[in-house]
Amino acid sequence: MLFDFETRKWGELARSAAYPNWSRDGSYIYFADPYTKESTLYRVRISDRKVEGLAAVDPHILTWATVGKWTGLAPDDSPLVLRDTSVEEIYALDWEP
Repeated sequence: MLFDFETRKWGELARSAAYPNWSRDGSYIYFADPYTKESTLYRVRISDRKVEGLAAVDPHILTWATVGKWTGLAPDDSPLVLRDTSVEEIYALDWEP
């Protein structure tokens, strides 16, 4: 949900978004949907609320955290995911936007 201070109304950005992260420039929110089979990483553009799928990640390698499968952003907006191979590890994905 995003609050618009001009209209004083809430607007829905995505139905199910685990660990949302703002992009560096504030134009997007990146997130994972914990309820999809593909465990796809998404981003939603704030200006028009367009949702884009970025990458499908093998759901067997992602680790469930408190609220879905943990994802994050590196300082350059590269996606980060958490993988559990009996101890938690963080991996970065190289991708071209």
